[in-house]
Order: sequence, then structure tokens, then C-alpha cells
Amino acid sequence: MMERKSPLRMGAFVRISSPRYTNWGVGKLCGVTQGVARVQYFDAPGALLPDLVEVPSSQLVQAKLPAQTRVYRQNADLYWQVGRVLEDDGAIIFVQFPNGEMENFEAEQLQVRWSRPLNDPLPLLAVQATETPFLADARADFVRAVAGQHHAVAGVSAALCSSIDLVDYQFDVVRQVLSDPIQRYLLADEVGLGKTIEAAIILRQYFIDDPAARAVLIVPPALVYQWRRELTVRFGLGAELDDMLHVIAYDDLNRLSQVIANAGMLVVDEAHHLSKQSTAEQRELYEQLRSHAPSLTRLLMLSATPVLGNAEEFLRVLHLLDPVVFPLDDLDGFKRRIASRQVIAEVVSTLLPENVWGLGPDLDRLLESYPDDPLLVEKVDALQKVLDTFPDEEDSQFLVALEDLKTHLVESYRLHRRLLRNRRTAVPWATPRRAGMRTIVFSGEATATWRDRLEDLRLALAAYGSFPHVHQSLLQAAVHSHSGQSLVRALTLAGLDEPDLLAQARAVDHAAERLLSDPARVNALCGEIRTILEVPATQIVVFCDRPQDADLVTEVLAREIGHGVVRHEPAEVDEDTEVAAPEWEQFLNSPNQVRVLVCDARAEEGVNLHGGRKVAVHYDLPSSPNRIEQRLGRLDRYGTGDPIVSYVLLDEENPDEAAWAQVLDSGWGVFRQSVASLQYLIESTSEPLAYEWSEQGTAALQVHADQLGGSDGWVQREVRQLNHQDSLDALANREIPGMDALEDADSDWIKWRAAFKMLAVDSLQFDWRSENELGEQTTDTPFRVGYAYRGGGKATLLPLAGFLKHFLATVDQRAIGGSARFPLSYQYAFKRNTVTSRRGLAQGLRLLRIGDPLVASLEQFCATDDRGRAFAVWRANRQYEVNDPSGADLYFRFDFMVRPALNEEGEDTSSLKQQVLARKAGTLLPPLAIRVWVHGNGRVEAEPSEFLTSKYAPTLKGVRCDFNLNAKRWRRLPTDIKSTWLRNWGGLCGSQRDIATVAARSAPVYIEHIQSALKVCAQERRLRRSQGEARASRLQGLARQQELDELLQAEEMYAALEAAIASPRLDLDVVGALFLSSISPFNE
Repeated sequence: MMERKSPLRMGAFVRISSPRYTNWGVGKLCGVTQGVARVQYFDAPGALLPDLVEVPSSQLVQAKLPAQTRVYRQNADLYWQVGRVLEDDGAIIFVQFPNGEMENFEAEQLQVRWSRPLNDPLPLLAVQATETPFLADARADFVRAVAGQHHAVAGVSAALCSSIDLVDYQFDVVRQVLSDPIQRYLLADEVGLGKTIEAAIILRQYFIDDPAARAVLIVPPALVYQWRRELTVRFGLGAELDDMLHVIAYDDLNRLSQVIANAGMLVVDEAHHLSKQSTAEQRELYEQLRSHAPSLTRLLMLSATPVLGNAEEFLRVLHLLDPVVFPLDDLDGFKRRIASRQVIAEVVSTLLPENVWGLGPDLDRLLESYPDDPLLVEKVDALQKVLDTFPDEEDSQFLVALEDLKTHLVESYRLHRRLLRNRRTAVPWATPRRAGMRTIVFSGEATATWRDRLEDLRLALAAYGSFPHVHQSLLQAAVHSHSGQSLVRALTLAGLDEPDLLAQARAVDHAAERLLSDPARVNALCGEIRTILEVPATQIVVFCDRPQDADLVTEVLAREIGHGVVRHEPAEVDEDTEVAAPEWEQFLNSPNQVRVLVCDARAEEGVNLHGGRKVAVHYDLPSSPNRIEQRLGRLDRYGTGDPIVSYVLLDEENPDEAAWAQVLDSGWGVFRQSVASLQYLIESTSEPLAYEWSEQGTAALQVHADQLGGSDGWVQREVRQLNHQDSLDALANREIPGMDALEDADSDWIKWRAAFKMLAVDSLQFDWRSENELGEQTTDTPFRVGYAYRGGGKATLLPLAGFLKHFLATVDQRAIGGSARFPLSYQYAFKRNTVTSRRGLAQGLRLLRIGDPLVASLEQFCATDDRGRAFAVWRANRQYEVNDPSGADLYFRFDFMVRPALNEEGEDTSSLKQQVLARKAGTLLPPLAIRVWVHGNGRVEAEPSEFLTSKYAPTLKGVRCDFNLNAKRWRRLPTDIKSTWLRNWGGLCGSQRDIATVAARSAPVYIEHIQSALKVCAQERRLRRSQGEARASRLQGLARQQELDELLQAEEMYAALEAAIASPRLDLDVVGALFLSSISPFNE
């Protein structure tokens, strides 16, 4: 049969377009038969050729080699030469060799490494295709620095490379989610503790792990800009927005329907809003989520709403998380489940070692309440037996039994193991305190008339019975005279159309309009702000309800105080145009110049104003404590800052305003502590209070303050109940394992900078551009990395095409001086504080750590490029006494890396299961570097001398000088050396590697590393099994089966982990040969 003619010449360099071979790089066409092409890939000089690949010839694409591509040529003497491509015109390839020689070649005369990792560098040494030790040292330092970061971050590289502070409890949440093959979680940290940061880290890790990642965030409209800004500035995901990553407002249902079906991850912020079903729009949103959420393995819902309160609303949220465990048609069962937790919650709060002598009654209470829980009975009996021996609170048996019972109760009776909650009481250092309320008292000229007319209307309405909406409108008007609402409209909507009533309401509305134009309030504000600003470095946030009031305040303050006043205006977000930073952000970025920010109600959501010395001034007091909480929540979020003082303007002509301030202060305590978790109590008391005020007037507010406040008031009773319930669902206040290692690795930025620069700049010749715009003296100057193309000066020693392919995510197309032929990266810094400072965030600085595309591309280079993998040196040291009669002693250096032996053959490594397995394995058995020195005679050098370990010195340094054995020097070695050491060089290299491998595997550090990992793995496995069995024992039907299925999956994962750890990979990373002599054989 005739061979089908191919347009490609035999021996041509080609790529295969099939997805299976996309990442294999360049191969060589060996032949085509009947439309089937045979492609030969090349691993390295001296290595066995990989198996031929056969594919349809239609999948072949000719590969032109970009400038700086490394090519290999075996000359007539069978020595390998390494060169760099200067030009490839498709037929002839122009190559330059290290000695300056340049020559034209056809493709069949050259070889190019494929793009798969180089697993074994020993063949390079065996055929003497070695590189300078400088490259080996640069690569080794970089690889070790990167391995240290991977170890410290436990597989969560997104936490390290994001422009955020490293916080233990946030890292713990992120690690728990990313270590779970089912990443469906409700993140329920209390307000201000950083749920957004936790979700964004998980989101960025998804984009790091999966090149095809697609995600959708669904957020309240007011939070769209804030989310987009955080994802861009802090998490480096700006390039993904509106393409692979969509931030969609709750009310943009049309756009949501277009993108949600392709999402691999869904994030829902303020998820408790989903429980609202009062409008068709809200119902449609919930149904869209209910339709798509069950199929996703990545679902994050964010909500600080406590469990107690509206069970029906909370069930709707939990149903999205787990429809099997929380079916919508079992509301009664869900209520029973919440109620049954109360006894457990109260008992768990007492299970403390210091209560050793008082546990008896609580254990009896458990047995009486849950006699049908056999595991509970068993664990109570076990603890009781220990208590019968009268142990002290430090007794080990007592502590084990106590913790065993507590674990069972928490795991069995918590609402869901994928509900993670941190509370402010557990991390009191995480947010600034609230420092109470101070008053600014003034007297309005128009207030008395308005107040008298409002009282007349209140008394007149008493004869008309109960109208809840009207009562609430009147109370709102009474405590918030600047609300601007129409009482005529309120009465009309309620059907109260009596002419006399409407006339009275109209009189109140007219008086309210005159009150709004009274300058007394704004004048009192100006006077107090002048006083506050006398304290250096203090910034003020003025909260108004109405935009009109905020406009007036801004105008008056700007006139009276100066230009350091800005008005908050929400940013308009349009996915088709770039959003410029709003003017009001000068308040954050230039705190010394802009010291006053004026806001209306639109700033009560989606704005972060924390940090520094901030003061809140409330121009008015809305009638809901939730609104005050929202305002203060802008200021006391996670981060450093002084305690937040609140100033409240009070018109002494309006006693209801002063009484309401006391309700907020002494009743709810909102100016001293967060009341975010009390929202259900707030909602349940608002309507009765409005009715009581309509009956009693100001006195009702005073009574209400007394009912709420005090150690046994409504607020403290609700707090106690919440504390008990949260003790089951909240994450414990405990030391977070691994945080010390993470902080140590992050703080060692100077050593990391040296390793990065040595490889990227000194070795690969990337351009380094300092970005110190103001010429300030700093230890961490921002910089850009640029690709230097051939033509004038040094050229970067990587192909430009390869640079763009891997570095595209880090190229700043707006960088001054950058171009298509000289791409420059974004601005980077090495020190975290440099990046997270106000100035660093304003400049858009990025933190250079693992997880960033720039570092990832260099990791890819280290895995696939042969440079720095094999070296050979002749070391001449006049003080060294040679033992071998050849004139030089020979030593081999083997640098091994110990890694888990995960079986990835045939597995989709981008699958969530494999990512979790790899992350867990790398956490349990982090990379371990082992260096072994072996003498040419086979003796292992347990304690290598300084003659061996000294840094490479290519120029005369005292009594010694090192000579890199390039191709010419290998051939010029003395005859005695060749006859002694090189007569079976390849065999010698192999036998010494075998000796080094045995030495590495028998090293105490290797054995201890594995045993320690296996111990931790076994402990985790036992805990996961006991927790799963405890949960399953409390479930029934499909929910029980689901729990058992997940437990089986966990058992399989831990079995795979133990196998991967018990017999780990021992990869040879770098190999070198060192000829140690007292003289040099080279006349140089």
C-alpha cells in the first residue's frame, strides 16, 4: 500500500493538537502511514527515548522554535552540545553554542526537550552534558525556598500570595474547606471577622488549581463594587472578571441565568437574604439556586445569621447546602432538631476540666434526655467510671474521656459539619472595640412645634385601634425626625382616610419640612467635628440617613472646615467598562489629607472603613438597631484600629430621640458591642414596641430600655441561648496547627528575595525594574520583572513565546516602558506589610509568593528545563591532600526530594478529588530535601568536609579555584583521570546513585519524617471515623446513607494517603560530580 504524502518533512518539529498531548510540547515527526503520524519526543541527552506516539496526521502542527529555545546536538564524537536558537525560518534553524560558535541546522540534526517534567537528571551527568554549578545552586535555592512555602501553607498557596494579613482562624477555615473533597460550606463567622477573605482565598485557590475554572458570585447589589475591588486588588483575579468569574447582583436574574449553568463554583454572600420570599424576584432567585446548587461540588454560602430565630428561613438556606439532610418539607423535624440541641448545648458549655467535681448532674441530665443514643450512653458511662476514681482536673484518663464525650456531642448534634463559625468572643483581638456613646446636645427652633403636632396625632390615633404599619411609621418619625417620610401617605396606605386625621398628619408633615431646614443640627455637628479634629490622626465618618442631609452636611463642612471632606457615592459597576476608583476612597488612601467622610444610607452595606483612629458621628438615629449595627460594622471589621467612639446628635426639644438613644445604648448595647447575632430578637420586639409607644409615648421607650438591659434582661438571655447553641457549631478557640510555620516562612522574605533574584535575574537574565517612584529609602522597593528580547544588552534565556504563555497572567499591559517585545509584569513586593499597607493597596502591588503566576511559571521551568539539574566541577585547592593516584579524588553529590507517592496514572489531576488528595498528602508529608555525598569508591560521606561543601568559586579565591566542566574541559581532563574515573563513567554514575538512594532511605531524618507523617495520618483517620459514625448514628434514611457514603470515601482517601506516605517517592532533583585536587589541569 502506498504511503500517503505529508506536507511536513520527516524530522520536522511538530506539536500535536489533541488535548491529551497539548502539554507535551515539541516532538519530531518520524513518519506517516495511511494518515497515521508517528511522533518521537525527546527527554534529555543520554536518557531513553519515550515511546513513539501515533496520532492522525491531521492533528499535527509544524512547530517553529522561538528565539532562546534550548536545542541539543550530538556531534561526530558522540558528545552532546547544548545551544540556543537565534532564528527559525521554518526550514533552517540558526543556533548559537556557549563558545560563541554559530551554525545553521535542519530540524533532523537537532533535538528539543518535550514539556513534561525531567524526572531523572542522572543521564545528563552520565553523558557529560552538564551545566555550570552556578545554575544548579540558583535552581536548588529556589526549589528549596518554594518547597518551604508549600510546606508552610499546607497546599493553600492562595493564602500566601494574596494581599491580606495572615490570620490563624481564617486560615483554619480555608484549610478545612480545601481539604474536603466535598467543598459545600456555610461560612458563618460573626460580622466583621472576615468571611469575605475566607471565601476569596478559596475562590483564588480554585483558579490556581484549575485552569478551566469558572465561578459565579451572587451578592446584594450594594456589595458588587466591593467584591470586584477586593478580588482585583487583594486577590489578583481582576483579569478573570466578567469572563471566567462573574459577580452578579441578586436582582440581575437575567445575567445569572446566562452564566450559572457553566459555573464550577458558586459563592452566595449574605445568604440569609435567600430566605426572603416576599417578591416574585426573590422566589425566582431561590429556585435558580435550588436548581443548580445540588450538582456543584464547590458551593460557599456566607451568612452571620444565628441558628436561633426564624427556623423556616434558616432551613431554606441549609437546604441549598445539603438538600438530603435538610428537606424543605420537614420544617417540624428541623424545629425539633434545633430544640433538641438546647440541652446538649448547655451541657457542652460545662464540660471543662475545671468542673471535674460538678459534672455529675449534667451527665445525669444527658442520660435522662437522650436515652436512645447508645453512643452517648456509652461515653457518659466511660466518663463516670473515671470520675468515680476521684481524678484531678489534669488526670490524663479524665481528659481523654471528657474530650471523647464532648467530641461525640458536638459532632452528633451540630447542625452540619460543613457549617463553620468563628465568634468574636473567641477572637477578641481580631476587631477594634466599640467605646460607647457620647452625645452632642442642641436645641432646634422648629422642633417643639413639630413635636406637639406629632403628639396630637398619636393621641388621636389611639381611638382607631391597632394599625401596626401606622404605629411603626409614627415611632420612626418620633425617634428619627429627619427620616423625611410622609405620615399622610402612611395613614392613606392603612385606609385611615378620616379628614381630621389626615389634616393632623399633614400638619405634622409640614412641621417636619420646616424642621429639616433648621440649621441647628448641622451647626452643632460642625462645632463638634472641629473639636474632634484637634486630636491628631483622627478620622471621622458622619452617618446620615437621607442623601439630601448628607449633601447638606458635606457642603457645610467643606465651607466651614476646608477641603479635607469627601462625600461617599456608590460606584456604578458596568462589566463593559473599567470602574475608576471613586473619589471618596481618598479617605482611605490619604488619611492625613482627607479626614472626614460623609455617608448616607447607601454606605451602610458594602463599604469597609476600618483601620486607624476612626470616630463615628450619627447625624440621626434610624428606628432599627440593625441600621446602627450596619453603620458601626463599617468601622469595626477585622483589622487593627483604635476603639470606635460613637457621637450622637440629640435635640433636647425631642425627648423621644433621647429615649431612643438610651434604648440603643443601655438596652441593646449597640455602641459597646455587636448586636448582629440579635437580629431575630430585634425583629420580634419592633412591632410590640411601636404599639406600646403609640399607647404610652416616651415612657414606653424608657420601659423598653429597662426590659432589654441588665444581667437578666432580654438581651443577655438571648445571648446566653445563642452562646449555648453556638458552642455546638462554632469552631473552638484553640491553637491553629501550622500557623507558626506559615508566619515564619512568610517573614523570611529577604532569603526568599535572594533565591528568586538569583534564579530569575542572575541566571535567566530577566530584567529587574525598580518602581520606587518617590526615591524613598526602603528595604523592600516595589519592582517589575521584564522579558529582555534579543537585541541590545543581555537577552532573557527563555523563549519569548514560553514567557508569554506562562506569564501572561502577570503581564501589565499598561506598564510604562512595556511593549509586545518587552513585556513587563505588574508591580511586586516581597514583604507583606509593603503590599497590605494603604499605599501598597492603592498602587495595586502584588505579593510575590507561591500561587502567583510569576512564581508558578518559574516552578514550571524548574520542573521541565534541564538547566541546573546536573553539574561537574574540578576544584583545585592547594591545601587539599589528594588520596587517589590519578591526581584527583572524585565525589558525587545527590540532592533528593522526598514526596508522597501518589498514583496519578490515569487520574485526572485537575479533579477536585485528586487536588484534595495531593493537598492532604503534601501537608502530612511535606517535601524533604536530603543531600548525600558519595566518594567515587562507593563510600558515603556522612559528614562532608568544607572542601566539598564550599560554594562554587569560578575565580581564584585564596588557595582555591573552581572550573566548570563544560564540553571542552571534559575532553581536556588528564589521561589518568579518564583511565581511572571515566573508563565506565555511565556505569559509575548509576552505581553511585544506587548507593546514595540506599543511604537516603536509611537516613534517620527520612525515617522520622515518614513515621511522623504516618502517625498524624492515623490520628486523623481515627478521628474522622469516630466523628462520621457519631453523626450517622443520629441520622436516618437518605441522610444516614449519605453520611456513610462520605465516610467510606474518607476511608479510601486515608488508605491512599497512608500508602503514599509509607513508600514515598525519592526523586533525584540535582546531581553533580566534583573532582577534588590540589592543582588545576587547565592552562587558564
